[in-house]
Amino acid sequence: MPESFARPQGTGPGVADLSAPKLAGRYVRLAGHPGVFTTRSELNALAKQINVPGSYSAKRFHQLAAQVKRDVSGRNEWGAAYSGCNLDIYTYAFSYEPQTTHNVDHATKVSSALGLNPNSTPPAGAAVVASRLALYAALLKAGATLAAGEPSAEQAAAIGKQILVAWSAHGFQDGHGRILSIPSQFCDDDGRSNVGTTAGAGLAVARGVIYSVQAQDLLMYVGTLSDADAKQINAFHSAMYELLRNALNYNFSFHAWACDHFSNHAANQLTGLLALARILDNQQKIEAVLYGRDKSISVTLPWTSFFERAIYGNGDKVNACYANKGPDGDMSKPFFQTVTVAPGEIDDRYRNADASQGIGYPMFTLERLLDAAELLRGAGYDAYGYHGIHGQSIETATAYYGCYAKTARFGKTITPENSHTCPDAAQYYGKIVNGVDRMITVAALRFPQNQSITDLEPQAKTTSASGPFSLDAILFGKWRD
Repeated sequence: MPESFARPQGTGPGVADLSAPKLAGRYVRLAGHPGVFTTRSELNALAKQINVPGSYSAKRFHQLAAQVKRDVSGRNEWGAAYSGCNLDIYTYAFSYEPQTTHNVDHATKVSSALGLNPNSTPPAGAAVVASRLALYAALLKAGATLAAGEPSAEQAAAIGKQILVAWSAHGFQDGHGRILSIPSQFCDDDGRSNVGTTAGAGLAVARGVIYSVQAQDLLMYVGTLSDADAKQINAFHSAMYELLRNALNYNFSFHAWACDHFSNHAANQLTGLLALARILDNQQKIEAVLYGRDKSISVTLPWTSFFERAIYGNGDKVNACYANKGPDGDMSKPFFQTVTVAPGEIDDRYRNADASQGIGYPMFTLERLLDAAELLRGAGYDAYGYHGIHGQSIETATAYYGCYAKTARFGKTITPENSHTCPDAAQYYGKIVNGVDRMITVAALRFPQNQSITDLEPQAKTTSASGPFSLDAILFGKWRD
């Protein structure tokens, strides 16, 4: 293995860097709802802007309303929930909404696993849908004007509640009615637990749990959940905290390469853990995830240690990773890394199976860092102003990838000719500038003095208004209007 790819001392399996600085601020109790990814004052401000004719927020809200209309008028079996070991079913029934990936139609498999009538429509990304429905209902309660023909808040909230109640009562259980608690309990289509299902369980669960948490938070604000509903969902989310913690700890001890430790898998699991701790208003659990110093709640890769290596800083060396199979990204599949890194680059850059991955995956990590920053902001901690030991920050990461949006443009392919001003551009030749637009819209709100980000804002807002994740409920409304 080349010297530049050697694992730095102290970052091998089972060892987290606990020397990372703490975040500024102190915990603020969850006095009312919403209080996880957004606040009541933010909802009120967004609702006012939605009511300004022709505003960006008004246009985006009407997009949201159109999707919610499709949600409530569809024939999905939202009251169905899955219990068993098949990880794929959890991914597509609960955590991830698009049902066709890599030419595989997952809806048929989900329908069969849930024992549904072949003519019925199975749940698809139920947690994601619940959060979208809850957001819509919450914005209407906050004062957003309901246009003729758009669904009522009650219609949307009722389905959101149906989803949460179904999964908290009947989902993620073994054959004895116990909620799954360790990653080895998950299996593949043949019913076998293997390296892939055990290592992938945390990601599959976490990417849905952050949305079920947001749905609960917003539905409690709307008043749709009874005390009994909330108690049941809290118990479910408390169990999910232990499942994700065990999955995160397993992955950090299991993986051989540092680039696997600090990828989007950990970003999702850490954000999921923070969200679960916040909805439970548990400061101890939040700070165990942030700092990893609580012996009673073991977190082998705390958020601050992850941050140190997920974003490269000044003078950093590349994380140990899979060997290149060729001299450049064209010749090295499915992984490629240049031997140098620039401040702001994200660990997940090494993914190279197709043109969408080299920036798409880093943006997946950055999105979860933004989600966590929004959550921590409301909980009293300043993640947006946080800097790692080598100067790493959310701002530097966003600005770094913004360089490609400026030179190659959003959605375009990076070439030597259109990226020569961006540091370490050779890492990204042939890659598509995808996902950067949504990150820029949030960063322009949170870093309004950074002109390299705000100059990209107008086009970013236009581009981010379309695409499969344009109505993501967690970051919806996190823009300047």
